[in-house]
Amino acid sequence: MRPWLIWPVALLGCACAGLGVTDAELPEQPIAIHYRTPEEARRRAEAFQAEGVERARTQRQFRRQRRYNAVVPHLDQLEGLLRRVLGDSLGETGSYAGRLALLHPRTREVTLVAGARRGAIPLDWSPNRDRLLFAQPEGRVFQLWELRVADGRTHPLTHGTLSHIQGCYAEQGRLVAVAARRREEGVHSVIVRSQPGGRGPFVAISEGPVDHSPTCALREGRVAWVAEAEPGRPEILLGDLTLRRPPRHLSPGRDPAFAPDSSWLLFSAPLGRDWRDFRLWRMRPDAGGRVPLGAGGLPEFRPTVSPDGRFVAYVASEEVPKRGLYLRRIDGSGDRVLFADGDAEHPVW
Repeated sequence: MRPWLIWPVALLGCACAGLGVTDAELPEQPIAIHYRTPEEARRRAEAFQAEGVERARTQRQFRRQRRYNAVVPHLDQLEGLLRRVLGDSLGETGSYAGRLALLHPRTREVTLVAGARRGAIPLDWSPNRDRLLFAQPEGRVFQLWELRVADGRTHPLTHGTLSHIQGCYAEQGRLVAVAARRREEGVHSVIVRSQPGGRGPFVAISEGPVDHSPTCALREGRVAWVAEAEPGRPEILLGDLTLRRPPRHLSPGRDPAFAPDSSWLLFSAPLGRDWRDFRLWRMRPDAGGRVPLGAGGLPEFRPTVSPDGRFVAYVASEEVPKRGLYLRRIDGSGDRVLFADGDAEHPVW
């Protein structure tokens, strides 16, 4: 047992035979998650419901007083961006904030990463899985950190007044990140990349105004991200780390994730015009072969592909705000629940 892990935290005993994918089929490599224990998830759900009642009452009051539109612009827009991009778990403190953890898919054992703070969000594994990129709160901003698997040590990769809320590992040891700052007109975020080997200075590869959720294709030197020229209408773009070609619009959607061999780009998007009902999709990096991934049935978010490229884990919820981890094959078959013993968010396989 590595000293930097708290082992074990939870075990969901379920053979899941007959539900499609069996435990024996699954790769052994762990899935990094943002985790809450069953008790933490229960307390958070109770608080969420109480806050929802108060929020609805307050909004009705604002509308009656004709002050609603005047109040909204004064809210903390960076916090709003964090919540929209990384989920409602951002900004939570104490027992509501989750922990960085590793989920072992065959056994459902969960181990907490002791070197990460509450609120840490996993982002990407390095190509040989010896390092894990994650973001965690630093006062009122987020910064990127790295976990070294061999010895469990963590160290920061970004600093300063900008909030670096997401990132991924790119070719030649480069680091791609989201850099966000407050401006008078609102939050402005762009995609930036380092020099080879992770060295500075960082160079912007997108223009904003609100770009986020990068995913890196290691073999082609490309990166996909989400652009929100209009809030609530995310569009997936594909860019070139060398800046030799302008970004290309691929599809409406969010949460893009490359398969390990970069042959597929998975993402979440609605089937029709209802942007509240998200489903998983897959497409080629040239935007061809765009099809729904599986039968669906629940709102589906944050897909991540297994290291062998055979399976897709994703987040879904049968009852808001609880989040479980679900699984299906890359061809859309074999649906099953992978983990529901507490909250599991932001999976990175």
